[in-house]
Amino acid sequence: MSQRKLKIYLADLIHDRHVYNYSVPLNVGYITALVNKRLGKSTETKIYKFPDDLISAMKSAPPDILALSNYDWNVNLNRALIKIGREINPQLFVVMGGPNIKKKPEGIKDFLINHPCDMHVVNEGEEAFSNIVEYILGQWPCDIRKSVLSSGIKFENAAYLESETQNLMLGKKPASAHAKDIPFPSPYLTGLLDPFINNASFPLYPLIETNRNCPYQCHFCVWGDFELNKVRVFDFDTVIEELRYMSKNIKTRFKLQFADANFGILNRDILIAEEIRRLNDKYNKFDRVYIAQAKNSVKRNLEISKILGHLMYPDFAVQTLTPGVLEYSGRKNLSNKEIKKYIDGVRKQGHDVMTDILVGLPGETKEQFIDSMKKVIDFGFLKAQVADIRLLDGSVMAEDDYIKKFDLESQFRVIPTAYGEYGGLKVIEYEKCIRKTNTMSTKDFLELRLFNTNFFLLYYIEMGRPLVDFAKKNNVHPITLISDISKNVDKENYPVLAEYIEEYIKMANNEWYNSVQEANKYYLQPEIFNKLMKEGFPKLSYEFAAQLITRDDLRKEYLEWIGENIKRKLPNKKSIIDELVTFSVKRIYNLPFEGIQNSMEISFASANHLLEYVNDYNYNKADEEYKNAARKGEYRESFDTANLMKNKKKHPKTFIKDSNKNSKIKIKFDIDTANKEDLIKEIKRHGGQKDLNTAIQVLLQKNQKSFLRSWDIQY
Repeated sequence: MSQRKLKIYLADLIHDRHVYNYSVPLNVGYITALVNKRLGKSTETKIYKFPDDLISAMKSAPPDILALSNYDWNVNLNRALIKIGREINPQLFVVMGGPNIKKKPEGIKDFLINHPCDMHVVNEGEEAFSNIVEYILGQWPCDIRKSVLSSGIKFENAAYLESETQNLMLGKKPASAHAKDIPFPSPYLTGLLDPFINNASFPLYPLIETNRNCPYQCHFCVWGDFELNKVRVFDFDTVIEELRYMSKNIKTRFKLQFADANFGILNRDILIAEEIRRLNDKYNKFDRVYIAQAKNSVKRNLEISKILGHLMYPDFAVQTLTPGVLEYSGRKNLSNKEIKKYIDGVRKQGHDVMTDILVGLPGETKEQFIDSMKKVIDFGFLKAQVADIRLLDGSVMAEDDYIKKFDLESQFRVIPTAYGEYGGLKVIEYEKCIRKTNTMSTKDFLELRLFNTNFFLLYYIEMGRPLVDFAKKNNVHPITLISDISKNVDKENYPVLAEYIEEYIKMANNEWYNSVQEANKYYLQPEIFNKLMKEGFPKLSYEFAAQLITRDDLRKEYLEWIGENIKRKLPNKKSIIDELVTFSVKRIYNLPFEGIQNSMEISFASANHLLEYVNDYNYNKADEEYKNAARKGEYRESFDTANLMKNKKKHPKTFIKDSNKNSKIKIKFDIDTANKEDLIKEIKRHGGQKDLNTAIQVLLQKNQKSFLRSWDIQY
């Protein structure tokens, strides 16, 4: 009688509440591919992404080993699944991996004491886990926990507590971790990820990893570990074959996300970009390509951007533009001159560039942060994703000595999409964020929350964007305007807005807790948890946007308040500002699609401003032309609104020619049928009209301009 195979389940679990973009479990895919290659004759492996699928599998066929990718956004979910797994199989051997663990020995020991796993793979997981499985197979059949935890062996790249002494057994990195080339087989080419990329009901988008580690040592990032600062590469031919495999075998158009910390850091990355372009010309499968751009070569980044054209979504993270602040965080940006050179170059190619900004970097004041945001706009970034700094275990910033040095204080908040009930267990994830530094008070953080939400509303949702652009055209800086509208709302003239802002500040303050235990005490109450499951945890920026979309009175006062602050600086422009306010009010959907006014009259001057600065109609029209071409397999270079507006010969209707400048121009608004259908679908999905806010927030996360009506000039 043949010996039973060792059954191993590997999972990169994620909560599935209000989230629409999921990536394939590439991390455990690599680990599984190596285990199968080396030990496949003696093992039975399966990969999971969603908790309910894993629970069902463990109940029907309990595994011997459960391997889990552990992050700060799924740590409690992993705890719950381990509990369920051990109720089914008390002898279940649990291995965790992932970056969110303190790397000093005392930090690793503390993790093992406070988490229900038996072993943790500290850095790179493929070879380490494979070696552990090989050892177990040498003892098999056996009591795995007893065999491993009493062995006294220091397994490479892994840690556990010896069963009798509770001493930390921590092994060194394997030899392969020091090699430049990464030798592991591809989970794509071995077919391991096929069930995920071609799932009929819920296809996951592909990730690709062409290089690993990061040469920089940013203290807020888990890649900042000095042990991970040597960039290592995957075999070039294998990367190319993976791209070809995706293009041939994924049945629908898809978004491709690079897992590289710095794509463009190597000369060969240009060749990879060229292959993506060639494959898209042939198969027309790539919808978008998302990359984290390298900071070492403007020239190479521009070349890659030119090659990828419309496929690329440029995101050049700077974190802050305040001189000297990043030095406290172990990070160096390119010079301001080089950053500007890159942005100008990309915009000339027709791209708009995004960036990432962190709130509360040690050494930065509130005033400096606002000044940094001014530079973001002045440099030419279209948008900035502003985020609180998470104190991630595994980062330098989370270490005790760093916290003490910069007088950091932190609190906990629900991760907005990370909660659920699985196998009868209620699970909520929390993020630990900086709430005070040596240069920024908790009050400063609270005030900046409203500032950043207003930035989000104006630059992402584009609520009142014509007003912002008009102010900028007349030398009123957008960030100055956003700063002004974030202060002391006039209660007498704007009572609805003032009341909502007060409520917003309360919500912003009350969402923080001093400990996970304190937060759980509140959120795990049955009535509170049920409400959380039904309505979702509000991302305050999206909640504010939803309120503006559903409440006519609030939307009107908000846009009038913006207009009022512009008029204070431009009193001679009152009439055009009032018209732009009216335009902005009418342009937002009046949900639930009742009493919508489909047209308005506007002055010659206002109409020309709209056409010159916010001509979304023509821009969207051009974008649609590109999309139609893409569907036919044709390539069409993308271009931004600014370039479009400058091209008066190609688009003669861009600017109105009228001898009578006092005449009125008629504007017609249209409702996008697809957006309307999406909203109706989401409303139905979330329990009807009474849960309209949730439906709106979900839709906004899918398309941040969902509620802007298109418009056209009636000639």
